[in-house]
Amino acid sequence: MASQDHYAGCAPVRRHPRWRTALVLMVLVSCLGLSLWLVSRHLPIPFVDEGVHFAQIRQFLEGDWHQHPKLTTLTLYHASMALVLMTLQTLGDWLNLPLATATMTGRWPQMPSVDWVRGLSLVGFSVMAFLLWRALPQGYRRLAPSLEAHDARHQASRQCWQWLWLPIIFPYLALVYTDPWIIALVALQLVALVREQRLLLLVLIMAGLGLRQDSIVLLGLWGGLLLCLTHHKAVSGARMAGLATPLRAPLSRLSTWWALFINWWWVLGLPVVAFLGFLLWNGGIAMGDTTRHQAGWHTGNLGYYLAVIGMVFLPLWLSDLPRQWQGVKRACSREGWRRGMPLLLLAVGLWLVLAMSFELTHDYNFQRWTIRNVWLMWWNEHPVARWITLLMSTSVAFWWLRAPLRLGHGGLLLVMLALMICTRELIETRYMLPLITVYQLLRVPERPAVERAMTLWAMAMGVMLLAGLVLTRTLP
Repeated sequence: MASQDHYAGCAPVRRHPRWRTALVLMVLVSCLGLSLWLVSRHLPIPFVDEGVHFAQIRQFLEGDWHQHPKLTTLTLYHASMALVLMTLQTLGDWLNLPLATATMTGRWPQMPSVDWVRGLSLVGFSVMAFLLWRALPQGYRRLAPSLEAHDARHQASRQCWQWLWLPIIFPYLALVYTDPWIIALVALQLVALVREQRLLLLVLIMAGLGLRQDSIVLLGLWGGLLLCLTHHKAVSGARMAGLATPLRAPLSRLSTWWALFINWWWVLGLPVVAFLGFLLWNGGIAMGDTTRHQAGWHTGNLGYYLAVIGMVFLPLWLSDLPRQWQGVKRACSREGWRRGMPLLLLAVGLWLVLAMSFELTHDYNFQRWTIRNVWLMWWNEHPVARWITLLMSTSVAFWWLRAPLRLGHGGLLLVMLALMICTRELIETRYMLPLITVYQLLRVPERPAVERAMTLWAMAMGVMLLAGLVLTRTLP
C-alpha cells in the first residue's frame, strides 16, 4: 500500500544531500551520548531492574554461568554483554589501554561499573537501529513498488526517528534493560519478513527468544503478516498485469497454502520446538520468582494499554477524531443508522467491558517509582476519571482498527495486544513495546502537518520523561 501522501498527489520529497543526513546522525548520536551521561551522573548505581541485570552480568564475569535467582528472562543479553567486556579486558591487557575505572567493589574489568554496561548496551542497540534504518527503505519499496527510492528513504528516516524518540522507549535506551534490544530485534524481524529473508528471520526470532522467552507470542503476528504479504503480492502482481484484482484470491487455493508450508514451516516451526524444549526444561514459562508472574486473563488491562497508545501517538489519534465523529453522526442519522448503529453499540459495549473489568491487584503496581503506577492508582481511587479515560481507550481501539497500514490490518495488532498483555496480572508498559514498534514502522504516513506534529510530540515527551528519570528517579 502506498502512502497517503503519494495517493493524494503531493509533490515528491526533495532529495537531501549526504551532509544533511550525516548532520542528523551526529545530532542523534550526541543526544544519545548526552542521555547516557545524564543517567550515569544522576543514577550512579543500578536503578530498579538494572540491579538484577547488572548482577547477572557480573556473575558471568566471575565465571559463574548459572541463572541469577531473581532474573525472570533468559540470559542471551547478559552473556553478550559479559563476552564483550571480556574482549575489552583482553584488548586492554594486550595494548596497555587505561580501560579500568574505579568502582565501589573493585576495579574494572573484574567488577565493571554500571556506566560501562550502560554504554555497551546503548552501542548494541544503536548498531541494530542503524541496520534497521539502512534496510527499511527496501522493505517499503517491496510493499509499494511505485514508491520512489528517495521517498522510501525519507519515510524510513522519519519513521525511525520518531520511533527512537517515542516517550516509552527513549528513557530506557541508556539503562541496562533488555527492552531496547528486544524492540530492535522485532523491527529487524519485520524487515526480514517483508524481504522474505527466511534464514535471517529464523536467526532473529531465536535471538529474540534468547533475550525474552515470552516473545514466542510474536510468531502469531509474523504468521498473520505472512498471510497478508501473500495476498498483497498477488494484488500487486494483478495491478502490474492491468487487472483490478486477482482472478482468484490466493489464499483460497490449496497450492498457495502448500507453498507457504514448504517455504516457511521451519522458520516458524523451529522456534516453537525450541520453546517447547524450554518449557520442559524450566517447568513453565516464568523464571525467577514465579509467584509474582502467574498466568491468567485480565481483560481490564487492555484499557490501560490503549490509553497509553493514545498518549504515545496523540497527534495521530487526534487527527482521526473528526472521522470518528462523522461516523457517530452517520450512525445516528436516519439514513445510516442500520449500518452504523451496530458499530456504535459495539463501541459502547467495549467501553463498559473495559471499565467494569479493570482491576489492580499486583503488588508491584502499588509502588510509586513509576509514572505508570501513579496513573493506575489514580484510576483505582477515582472511578469517574477511569470511566472517562477508558472512553478515550475505546476511541483509540477503533482508531487502530481502522488505521491504514502498509501491510496487515489493525485488527491483527489489537488481537496480538490482547494476547500479550491480558495474560499478565502485572501491568507493565514495556510489555507492549514490540507492537508499538511494529505499528510505527508499518503505519501509512499521515499529512505532512500531522507527521511534523508527531515528530515534535515524540521528541518533547521523550526528553521530558528522560528528565523525569534523572531528576526524580521515576520511570515511565
